[in-house]
Amino acid sequence: MPHDTILALDPGTRELGYAVLRGAHLVDSGVLTLRHVPPERRLAHVREALERWIRADSPEVLVIEHIPIRPRGLQIGLPSLGRLLRRMARANRIALATYSAKAVRRTLLNNGWAGKPEVVEPLVGRHPQLRVYRGQNRKWKDRYWHNMFDAIALGHHHQALTQPPSRSR
Repeated sequence: MPHDTILALDPGTRELGYAVLRGAHLVDSGVLTLRHVPPERRLAHVREALERWIRADSPEVLVIEHIPIRPRGLQIGLPSLGRLLRRMARANRIALATYSAKAVRRTLLNNGWAGKPEVVEPLVGRHPQLRVYRGQNRKWKDRYWHNMFDAIALGHHHQALTQPPSRSR
């Protein structure tokens, strides 16, 4: 279904990148900042944002980057976040798809080992309005916006896997 509305999320405990795609059109994208939210409120904050996005855009598919079930190192809150996202998808009858960052980068760049900065250029090529988020004057700003670019890449990866190839004449 080429015109499914996709809500794609790049989950993190400090920032959560999001993107809403409807066909080839990027409807909305950004970063939900979680670093200043007290840890005990973060899941509620994500739930509230997710409810807003679902109400506003009525996505048919929720696409998230794969979250390991067992935490490693600094990823201590990610499994809880993953459970919340899965639960909300089920509760709202939204199809759920998860992909690894490596698979997404393989689709987008033909290189699963590419880094976050390399994802930016092909996406700016598809969506010129994103140029303002590229090449910030501080490294932390680039890292911040990479969350959004990763979410957009997730949405495009899902589309590439689920849409029939276009026929040329």
